[in-house]
Amino acid sequence: MPNYDLPNAAPAPLRLVQQFVNTVDREHEREWLPDWLAEHSLPPGAHVRAFELREALRSLLRVNNAGGTAPDAVRLIGEVARTSVIVELGEDGVSLTGTDPLGQVVAVALTAMLDGSWPRLKVCRNCEWAFYDNSKNRAGSWCSMQLCGNRKKTREYRARRRRAA
Repeated sequence: MPNYDLPNAAPAPLRLVQQFVNTVDREHEREWLPDWLAEHSLPPGAHVRAFELREALRSLLRVNNAGGTAPDAVRLIGEVARTSVIVELGEDGVSLTGTDPLGQVVAVALTAMLDGSWPRLKVCRNCEWAFYDNSKNRAGSWCSMQLCGNRKKTREYRARRRRAA
């Protein structure tokens, strides 16, 4: 299993969503979702629902980075929330709790949406790895400037030089 949250780890509990979304490395074609399911005591039958949820969350994180909308992702996450998230009202306010590990991931995401920390969790425009944007102006686009940011800028520079030649 990878160190899910390098190089830019989200603060707890939002790190749970980051770790869940980062159960796949698309650049190197590595899939860790079955390991995550086993680690969280979910049956293998939960794989399809977990995969759909992971990709729906990734779509919302892409919106956090590039803008736009993701209505299908919102719909799927809403379905999971209706069946797997408990809303409680206490003296400290409203709290959301998942009834299972997938519900807990959704509960954390919804809580982050309510407390304003959600827009800082994004997926990299290059590799689609989830990262937490620590920049003051919330304009981070890449998981790491040294990795994906440098690769992207180098490709663009070389393309401009080829066109100019």
